[in-house]
Amino acid sequence: MKNLLSHITNTKEGKAPTKRNKKLVVFIVCVFVSMFFWLMMSLSKEYIMTFTFPVNYVNMPKDKVLANQLPPSIDIQVKATGFNILNYKFKTKQKNVLVDLNDAKPLSQKNRFFILTNSRIDKLKIQFSSSINLINVNPDTIYLNYNKKVEKVVPVVSNIKIRFNKQYQLVDSIKIIPSEVKISGAADIIDLINKVETIPLELTDVSSSSEVELKIKKDKTIEYLDIEPAIIKAKIEVDKFTEATISVPIIVENLPAGLTLKTFPDNVTVKYNVAFKDYEKINPNMFKVVIDYSKIEITDNRAKLKLVEFPSQAKAVKLSFEKVEYIIRKK
Repeated sequence: MKNLLSHITNTKEGKAPTKRNKKLVVFIVCVFVSMFFWLMMSLSKEYIMTFTFPVNYVNMPKDKVLANQLPPSIDIQVKATGFNILNYKFKTKQKNVLVDLNDAKPLSQKNRFFILTNSRIDKLKIQFSSSINLINVNPDTIYLNYNKKVEKVVPVVSNIKIRFNKQYQLVDSIKIIPSEVKISGAADIIDLINKVETIPLELTDVSSSSEVELKIKKDKTIEYLDIEPAIIKAKIEVDKFTEATISVPIIVENLPAGLTLKTFPDNVTVKYNVAFKDYEKINPNMFKVVIDYSKIEITDNRAKLKLVEFPSQAKAVKLSFEKVEYIIRKK
């Protein structure tokens, strides 16, 4: 009874009999050895497996463009030992399989071609280890629909939205560099395109000049066209502005000989915004406000003013009033 209690106590404390532990270790070693030899025997056998590879199409004719989308990947059935398959799968990074478009054969329809992939297995084999045999490719046929490639130059339309910090605004219009791009592709698609647009860009709290990169917006129409350059730059010149006013004389044009026209008042105030750096550069001679006699309505005792000239530095230019009273006299 005392021995039995001792055995139970030792077992609960994790102290199994030494002889039993040895048998368990021997059993586990035998299992692992058996599994190892089974695995070696299994890996030495040949297997047929299918792998999917991305495709890179090469030797595209320079004067043509594809009108259809080619398969982005192909399935290749290979035959090799388990060792070689594992070695290839884990030691070799998945790479693109090259398909040579020079291998394409013409169909009866104009600009239609095809490639029999299984007939080009020998050409594909050189891209793989010699220990791996290629036995089948899917799809077995790749169809190509060519169109004549043409080029065209179109303007770039930017989509920039700017929110300025207080008192800041553009010194000049946004300059797009380049203002035009060259597009090339299928003639029937190129004929439909008269411009390209940039991806919308919103700038907030702008208080300084900058140059930003814009990317071409590619919709379904131009997705497969080549565009040069692909990156567009926008030059945005910003400065701090202040409001200013200036008094400008009113000039009468197209007045018949023998007549005089006097306005009340003789001058008009022009309001505008100007960058601080340009404030001192502006003078009244840079503005021209006119009354066109030929357009005066006789029934109206007030003549319309027109601002025909003002300096480029002046922004948001407007007259303090649009019409003035006048009298016409003979000389």
